[in-house]
Amino acid sequence: MRSNNDPHGLTFIEAARRAQIVDAAVALIAELGYPQVSIAKIAERINVAKSVVLYHFKTKDALIAAIVEDVMTTAAVTMAPLLTAESTAAGKLSAYIRANVAVLHEHRLRSVAMFEIVGAYRSADGRRFDQVAAESVQAEPPEGELALLDPLAIFDAGVRSGEFRPLPSAFMRNALRAALDGAVSELARDLDYDVLGYGEELVTIFDLATRRTT
Repeated sequence: MRSNNDPHGLTFIEAARRAQIVDAAVALIAELGYPQVSIAKIAERINVAKSVVLYHFKTKDALIAAIVEDVMTTAAVTMAPLLTAESTAAGKLSAYIRANVAVLHEHRLRSVAMFEIVGAYRSADGRRFDQVAAESVQAEPPEGELALLDPLAIFDAGVRSGEFRPLPSAFMRNALRAALDGAVSELARDLDYDVLGYGEELVTIFDLATRRTT
């Protein structure tokens, strides 16, 4: 029987196995680092033959793509209602930060696994994760909830409306992303790190950084 809710058209059993493989890969990448994880190690972790993993994911890259899709979709679904509920740029910026750290808080292993992937991934032709991602975004710009993962529009809107001081939106977007990555870096060192407390400090920092002065 095939699940009507599964975007891949998988049976319930296939979907469950696929999710099990992704969970095992996430745990191993968070524990050992991306370069040390292989299809064979993932199969060993869940006590199945390597061929079982390869049935669902033909390559390691395919498995990594599934992890990235899972993480990004979870973040978008969490963030979208919080952002759309706010009517001001300042409100959206605070909601963006709090929603991000809420995802980190609730999905700590997945966040660390993504941190490891982003830092160590190389494609077959030697490109870094950010280069591959940028090419993918250029070819297929994100739409709907996924588009909300980029805070550039928030900074742009705040500057246009006069709510924010005149500021370089692209630089502020990069600064915010780097600051959020700092929380993940701490999680990679200590899974009990207080990411919610860190997020509240970021809300204050970026409120002060964007506020107009008289």
